[in-house]
Amino acid sequence: PASCSPDRIFKVVFVGNSGVGKSSFIHRFCYDRFLAELNATIGIDYQVKSLMVDNTQVALQLWDTAGQERFRSITKQYFRKADGILVMYDITAECSFMAVRNWMSSVQ
Repeated sequence: PASCSPDRIFKVVFVGNSGVGKSSFIHRFCYDRFLAELNATIGIDYQVKSLMVDNTQVALQLWDTAGQERFRSITKQYFRKADGILVMYDITAECSFMAVRNWMSSVQ
């Protein structure tokens, strides 16, 4: 049951430019619904998704970071102790793809 304590917890941080779809991706994954209009994330937000993987209860902490430059120092704090980091970009916005290298440098 979802109310049981998870056997494993994984912290996954989503980074990328503002407007690339980090919040939409997380919302779709957690609630199986796509919202066309979401407000920009201010600072940081997170959702928890519980899954059963090979008879193991797993909780994914999905950390949604702000993409704006002014929040970059806040975002870096959340990389610590992360089990995974997803760098996202918008395939329709070349500048967001070009920024991936900068995001990778921030992560490293």
